[in-house]
Amino acid sequence: MVINSFAALLVYIAWLQGWLVLVIESDASYLSLVMGALFLIFWMISGYHTVTVNREIVRFETKQGEGVAHTYFQKLKVKSGKLGDKPLDQTMLAAAFRVRLMMPIQILHYVANMLILLGLIGTVVGFVIAVSGLGDSLAGGENLQRVQGVLGQIVNGMGVALFTTLVGAILGGLWLQLHYQLLEKAIAGFVVDVVEHADIELIPELALAGQDPA
Repeated sequence: MVINSFAALLVYIAWLQGWLVLVIESDASYLSLVMGALFLIFWMISGYHTVTVNREIVRFETKQGEGVAHTYFQKLKVKSGKLGDKPLDQTMLAAAFRVRLMMPIQILHYVANMLILLGLIGTVVGFVIAVSGLGDSLAGGENLQRVQGVLGQIVNGMGVALFTTLVGAILGGLWLQLHYQLLEKAIAGFVVDVVEHADIELIPELALAGQDPA
């Protein structure tokens, strides 16, 4: 919330200064708008996953009889029952537990990188526009009106190149990537807590229960 509030404040300042309008008007390729729409969609998706992970952490910490941690403990109990007197190893189940939690947020990492790549594509497109305009300018000779029109094309090309790179780097490389890193860290910490609890509390209890003649 702190990070998003600060970022929203920066966006608001940029809007007041007219920088957002400048970016939109200077990007003839409309890639900046596409990147902005993609970012907004997956920013909301990341917010949903943040709420979901936080809910699961609360369920685990308050020892509620539901949630992914409770399901994981139930699977350990089932595995322990099938092993009988053999020692219970949770390595594979713990790995599967982490993968299951990480899979839904992997798309955020992919989209963050895609936004950066779209920015680089916009850079290439912008330079192509600018270079083609430069070629027309040289071919136009001393026709002043033609040269002025081509110079405008070169400026438009440079605007596409610079602003798409800037938008892709900020939205993908900084903002959305930061969301992914925070979610990944939260999930990793959650998995460690669940696995440690199972190793310290649950597995010894299951071992004792298996040794109990009653």
